Amino acid sequence: MAWANRTSGRYYYRSVRRGARVTKTYVGTGTLAALVAEMDAQERAERQARAEAWKQARKDMEALDAQFTAWWNASSTLIDAYLTVHGYYRHERGPWRKRADPQRTTATPQQGEQGR
Repeated sequence: MAWANRTSGRYYYRSVRRGARVTKTYVGTGTLAALVAEMDAQERAERQARAEAWKQARKDMEALDAQFTAWWNASSTLIDAYLTVHGYYRHERGPWRKRADPQRTTATPQQGEQGR
C-alpha cells in the first residue's frame, strides 16, 4: 500500500499477492484514495493486533505446556519408583510386569536375619 508521486499528482496503489507474485493495483487519487488508504491502515493495524494476541496466547500455552511436562515427569518418576518397590519391572521399556519371585527385589533387614 503506497502513495506514488507523479508529475501530474499523487496516486494510491494497493499491493495484491497473486500466488508467489505481488502486483500493484491502482486505487485512485484525491479524497477517495485517502479514505481507502486510511481503511487499509486500520486493517493492517487490526492484523498486527491479532498477530500479537496470537503470539501472546502461544507464549501462554507454551508456559502451561512446560508446567504440565514438569508435572508429568515428576509423577512418572514417582509411579516408576512405587511400582519398582512393589515388585514390578519393565523389560526393555515395555509394559510393567510383576516379578514371579518377589524376593528377588530388594531384601529387607528381617529377611537377612532369618537365614541365621
